[in-house]
Amino acid sequence: MLLLPTDCLATPRFSTPTLYLSADTLMLDVTVDSLFSKRVDDAIASGMTTSIGYEFSLEPVGPQRSARKAIRLRLDHDIWEGRYQIVRESGHADTLVTDSLSVATRFCSNLSSVQIATLTDARAPFVLKARVMVNPITPEQEAKTRRWLNLLERGSVLQLFFSFEPKDNQHPWVEIARFRKDDLPTDMTPSSPPPEPEAATP
Repeated sequence: MLLLPTDCLATPRFSTPTLYLSADTLMLDVTVDSLFSKRVDDAIASGMTTSIGYEFSLEPVGPQRSARKAIRLRLDHDIWEGRYQIVRESGHADTLVTDSLSVATRFCSNLSSVQIATLTDARAPFVLKARVMVNPITPEQEAKTRRWLNLLERGSVLQLFFSFEPKDNQHPWVEIARFRKDDLPTDMTPSSPPPEPEAATP
């Protein structure tokens, strides 16, 4: 994996997550503060591609095996058109195109309806951990990585997603929740927005 020095990396903070069940699947909503460091902000402003990788680890307290979930994003800044394009991949790809850096940052920082794993034991305690990597990529690194991956689909916006294999001392795990399945609410579907007010009669 091609990485810039570790002082390029942000020091993000995970907010208190919202955990709930959809059937027996653990779902996660969480926001990450301070995702981009000043140096990463400068790299984005210069037009460098930025790779963002999240990894979540669900660890049962006991002999059962842990489960992991990865989310990868790629942020491209077209400095000539003043546009940001972000591709977020987590089982399927979501794409956002915007001319606002704050909107692009929120898209990268706010994760919702993330499917973590299926929970089968209702009473066993679980620990949920998370970590994140933010990696600006120079044009030279991107060109080398494209050749190394032997990509088949030329020009695709999905061409550059790195495998998430950081060193633990550079990307430490952060515990964000402890819970039991029986403690979780189910099907936290957002409520419908209020109806639009009727236009006033002249």
